[in-house]
Amino acid sequence: MLALNIAWDNTLLWTWKKAINGVQATMHQITPCFGGLRKLVPRTAIIGFNHVPTRTSWDISVKKALQIIKGRNSELVKVVLARCSRYVTDTSIDPVSLLACLQQVEGQNAYQFFIQPPDAPAFIGNTPEKLFHRKYSNITSTSPELIADSKPGSSLKTFHKKIKHSTKDNNEFTIVRESIRRKMEITCSEVLVEPSKALRKLPRVQHLSAELSGKLRNEDDEFDILTSLHPSPAVCGLPTEEARRFIEEIEMFDRGMYAGPVGWFGGRESEFAVGIRSALVGKGVGTLVYAGAGIVEGTNSSLEWDELDLKASQFTKLFERKEVPDACYQEMNMGSAN
Repeated sequence: MLALNIAWDNTLLWTWKKAINGVQATMHQITPCFGGLRKLVPRTAIIGFNHVPTRTSWDISVKKALQIIKGRNSELVKVVLARCSRYVTDTSIDPVSLLACLQQVEGQNAYQFFIQPPDAPAFIGNTPEKLFHRKYSNITSTSPELIADSKPGSSLKTFHKKIKHSTKDNNEFTIVRESIRRKMEITCSEVLVEPSKALRKLPRVQHLSAELSGKLRNEDDEFDILTSLHPSPAVCGLPTEEARRFIEEIEMFDRGMYAGPVGWFGGRESEFAVGIRSALVGKGVGTLVYAGAGIVEGTNSSLEWDELDLKASQFTKLFERKEVPDACYQEMNMGSAN
């Protein structure tokens, strides 16, 4: 079953009829994809790629960040640096079909999203991070921190041991959790953190995670919750403005929609996720895959680069293993004709 939320405005851009017609057109587009998922066909290969920043530039940026974090007169505690990787494949990728395949392979306990303005590339993703969920006046949010799974088959016991002795992972997790808690307390009463720390296992990676909940003092404050929680230390840093300034100075590309809030407002219920584990897919740009890593005291530049590869792998493994369904591809000369 596919559930949709439809928004329209009879006095502005979208009438009810236009909204319904738009949904029907999209449904006609994606319906063939689900049948194609049943048969995986080797049809593609990566013929070129490049990273921005390069590995050398990444090491320099991390070193600069750590120098500031360790500085006596600096308030910066954490900054999240990102990488944009452009992959060119030998066939053109349909973003709707790719997202459907991604959902099947990687979609466990995650949010899938698809945003495509007219005549523009599609921004798609498979994010595990909930920014907030509201039902009536009840608010929940999560505080995630990825722990790279260098041995995908390793046991939870092994990871519990690793977490217990990892000052860096625990420090970064606590920074994010406590920041979200403080921000929720501005508009919510009875903010609870339960569990305060738990291990969340996803197909490729593991996360430390906390669940925060509260009750809005005023239902109109949900707009303030969004602007307060975004950007969180999980995608920007702490303090926010210091981290934002460093990112603007050091990063070599425009993040665009990457790491932005994706979701919807409704009468009784609203929900937003964070647009990470994402890619920009479209004719003429190839596939731009985004990933980020948090830099705190104790960070190892090489390990964080490996973490970027791990996060991006939910996209790249579909190409490298040639496990993308037939429906995901069109011939290059057809491009994105529809």
